[in-house]
Amino acid sequence: MRLVFPPDHPGQASSLPVSSLLKALARGRQWYEWIVSGEVSGRRSIAQKLGLDERYVGRVLECAFLAPDIVEAILDGRQPPDLTFKKLTNRLPFTWIEQRRELGFQPPHSRQ
Repeated sequence: MRLVFPPDHPGQASSLPVSSLLKALARGRQWYEWIVSGEVSGRRSIAQKLGLDERYVGRVLECAFLAPDIVEAILDGRQPPDLTFKKLTNRLPFTWIEQRRELGFQPPHSRQ
């Protein structure tokens, strides 16, 4: 359970990174690097190597293709309060604009 305050609430603590989101980003990037380097041939071989479900590996692997500003926001703990691991890894759109819209991030030019 998470308590969510409006952004301008005086008692709001600063945001903190969410460990499940950080783990998804790190794994997705690491697994992508394994594929690029030839260490593994794809998500099936990653799943076999790590004893994980192939669908899970595929969903997390998509995190390697997130918009850079989304990755930065998650690392800084500035993600939308309703962003969960499940939402992050549920069939991410390919375009960064659609990723921002679906995950609840503002376009980069409209941030202050």
